[in-house]
Amino acid sequence: KNERVRGWFTWPVESEELLLDGATALAGNAGMKYWGLSRFFYMPGDPLNYPAGRHVKEVFEFASKNKDLLFGARQEPVAGLLVGSQTIDWFEGRLFVSEAYKNCFHGAFQILKELCYACEPFLDYRLDTETLRRYRLLYVPNAPCLSDAQCRFIREFVADGGVLLATHLTSAADEYGRMRNDFGLAELFGARLTSPEPVEIPDLYLKPVGAAPEIPQDPQVVRFSAVDPGTVIAETLDRGHRRNLGAAVVRRSFGKGTVIYVGSSLEAVYQETRMTSVRDYIASLLEPLVGAQRAYRVDPRPGLMPHFTVAGDSLLLHLLANTGNKWKKLRMREEYLPIPDVRVRIRVPEGRRIISARLVRAGKPLEHGVKDGWLEATVPAVRIHELIEIR
Repeated sequence: KNERVRGWFTWPVESEELLLDGATALAGNAGMKYWGLSRFFYMPGDPLNYPAGRHVKEVFEFASKNKDLLFGARQEPVAGLLVGSQTIDWFEGRLFVSEAYKNCFHGAFQILKELCYACEPFLDYRLDTETLRRYRLLYVPNAPCLSDAQCRFIREFVADGGVLLATHLTSAADEYGRMRNDFGLAELFGARLTSPEPVEIPDLYLKPVGAAPEIPQDPQVVRFSAVDPGTVIAETLDRGHRRNLGAAVVRRSFGKGTVIYVGSSLEAVYQETRMTSVRDYIASLLEPLVGAQRAYRVDPRPGLMPHFTVAGDSLLLHLLANTGNKWKKLRMREEYLPIPDVRVRIRVPEGRRIISARLVRAGKPLEHGVKDGWLEATVPAVRIHELIEIR
């Protein structure tokens, strides 16, 4: 649905945006239907006389030609991203807060994709031991509403060797939104909630312990205290009032695993601003813990999103280039510019060797080299979608 066109996609969407929609569905192994197909019956010319007809034909022909490769693919996620349906329900009707919460899980997804961690979002009702076994990293961006049982599953995940990154008000309320006296995960965080209400102050900065530069902070922060001051790795600096607000980020071991708690929603800041300093800071937290699990690396480029899957003996790396313009008067007409010279690295699984590498969309071999167990290559250009297949 799209409110700009009275709730329906199928008319007047006929721009190259259809190609991006189709590429996104194919990369995500989603089924596809073009609901406006019947309207071509009433057009005076052949469907291929119109941009929409040509774009739809291109999407479905590519899907048909490569159906075994595309629809036999599976994800091998490093990270699980918790989306709080209970939290969404809690915020329902509070428009500004509800919209702001979306920035949390949208921003977290964007960061993980740009850092090349294969990521699988899942709703909180699926939070159990079986689901968490799929992941090395669990990212919980600002999910206040968690039940006691859900908190127990998260604690067990970390104790068994998992890595947890949690932010802002995570576990400050139960599954019905009733505020707790402390975090439900206080023992895991090694942190105590000082106040159930966050404070909002402009000009807040994150000050990492040591000589690292200060980083723009979310203006809304949770006040908390660390049980062990030695676990504090960053503090909140209130520049406007020239004061230190105390602990902002803690990192500690728990059982066989590691937990990082951030007292603000940095991922929401990234969703709104795309500040590289915020993304790079989160990268510095994750790299020592789960960096070795990455199966691919793609240099961050505006609008570029990689997506990695495995199909039989093939490794697949989708490159989606969302670089369309939006005309001010016709918001649903887009044209896309190519992203040139995209550098990629794909890890060669241990004990295997590369037979071939090709650009599936372009229909030609991919020139590459192998260094330290990684295939290295430069894709000359990505316009809307390119698919790399490594066999």
